[in-house]
Formats: sequence, C-alpha cells, structure tokens
Amino acid sequence: MASEAQISIIIPVFNRGEVVKATLDSVAKQSLRPLEVILVDNNSTDNSLEVLNNWKQNVEANDFHVTILSETKPGAAAARNRGLKEVKTPYTMFFDSDDIMHPTHAQRIIDAFAENTDIDVAGANVNVKTLSGAKSEYRFCDKDILYNHLFHATFATQRYVARTSLFRKVGEWDESLPAWNDYELGVRILLANPKIKRLKGNATVTVVLQEESITGTKFSAKPQCWEIALNAIDKALDNSNLQSMKKYIEVRRVILAGFYQREGAISDARRLLKEVMSRSGWYRKIIMHLFFNIISRGGRGIALLARPLLCFTK
Repeated sequence: MASEAQISIIIPVFNRGEVVKATLDSVAKQSLRPLEVILVDNNSTDNSLEVLNNWKQNVEANDFHVTILSETKPGAAAARNRGLKEVKTPYTMFFDSDDIMHPTHAQRIIDAFAENTDIDVAGANVNVKTLSGAKSEYRFCDKDILYNHLFHATFATQRYVARTSLFRKVGEWDESLPAWNDYELGVRILLANPKIKRLKGNATVTVVLQEESITGTKFSAKPQCWEIALNAIDKALDNSNLQSMKKYIEVRRVILAGFYQREGAISDARRLLKEVMSRSGWYRKIIMHLFFNIISRGGRGIALLARPLLCFTK
C-alpha cells in the first residue's frame, strides 16, 4: 500500500493521551486515499501508546495504512527522523499531536504537487488557536522567503509539505536542538534553493497552542534553548553564500533579549544583549539598542525596520 500512496503523515507523540485522538480523528477523515500515516511514540508515560494502538485498530484499512513506532531518544526531532526512515512515498507531511487538519488538507497538498510537478515545497496559511481561545491566521510567505522565515518562522512545521528527498538531502531534523527545530530546519531547506508554491484559499490546518508544549508560555523559562537554535542557524549560513543574512540572526538575538527583559529575566537579557554588542560596530549598536527597547517595551514591527536600517552593514 505504501508504494501506492503519494504522501506520508508523520506525527510524533509524547504524553498526549488526552488530546491526540482529536488529531488522529482529523487524519482519519482525510478525503485523500490511499494514505500512509506514521505515528512515533517518544517515551510516553501516560496512555498515549494505548490510544494510538486503539485508533489504529479502529481505522486501518487497505487504503489507509497506519504504522506505530517507538523512539527512545528524547525529542520530537528524533521521533520525526525515526518516522522519516520508514517513508517510501514521494512527499512527507510532518504534523503535531495536538493540531487539527480539515478533511481536504492532504488532498489539497497532493493536488498542488500534481499541478506543479517541478515544485519541491507546497505551503499554506494556518489558523491558530491561542491559550486564551483567541483565533488568528499565520501566513506562509513565498516572497523574500528566507528573510521572512528568519523573522516570522514561515517554515513552521504545519505550514508546508515537501518532497521526502528534500528532507533527506538537507540532513533531516537536527536532534541536538532542544527547541526551534522547525525554524532551523526551515533555514537549511531554503538554503537548498527549493521551488516553492504558496497555496491560496482558506487555511486547512488549525494549530492549537498548548501551555505544556516545548515553546511554553515564556521565552525566559528556557533561555538557552532558543539561543542554541540561533547558533545552529549561524553555522548553516556560514556554509552558504548568504552569510550577509547572519546580521538578521543577531537581530533575532536582540529580539529574544527584549523578550527576556519584558518577562523580567533581566540578567539573561543583559547577557545576550552584551554578547551581540560585542560583535557590533557603533552604528549597529545604536540600531540594536533601538530594537531591544522596542521589544522590551511591548513593541513590534522589527522585521519592517531591520532591512532598511541594516542594509548597508555587513
């Protein structure tokens, strides 16, 4: 069956027994058939594995194949890579265990690849439900895309599907990163210069933010997690012909420091800001201080300011 399917959906699961069934049921309702689903339990200590097995027993069919795997190395990146090893389909969709897809989502993606046979990535906007219950839409941008990804995380996991070969070509998920794995992977994908198609129309994914997710509710709760990811992106840019984009990673560090400051983690804010300033000339120091003050006081819009203010700096 797997050889007939065009797309595999990989879902890592860690202690999601109370919420994962809603995600799985949204997958089972997909209009696309045949379909390959790969679930990877990542050391769950609740009833997640039982939920996965019961769901498979109830929904599996000749044209809907479900594989359940286990990955003992902690982290969603390791679980996703374990699932990717099993993929035999030309396209791979990574999905999270607490989000929901509309019944037409997978079909929409496959139609896009069928109609645009030269593309490597198909992306689309997603709906987001916040902890407070408020709803918004996060955009997938295919213009000036590396710049936009660096500031807006355009290649967040749920916003795109890519050729399986592309994920493997760029080195899969970085299992050493404790957070922002999709952000870092998105940079490596974009450095491979893929052909990208942005899908128009209504969003067919709802991202449900959870307080217990890896991101949590405060950046200052896990300061080193985000900084490690930014350092990894620096290295990826070092090995490309786009080293000039590294200055925007410095801006991201300053934005992060601004959030630390806003959240009351003054020592971490000062430490990270001092680190950036030590690598900055006098003009860039002025701009970085401006950005830091904007963010720490609750402001926004740095992406609109960064390019015109830093375009003449290296």
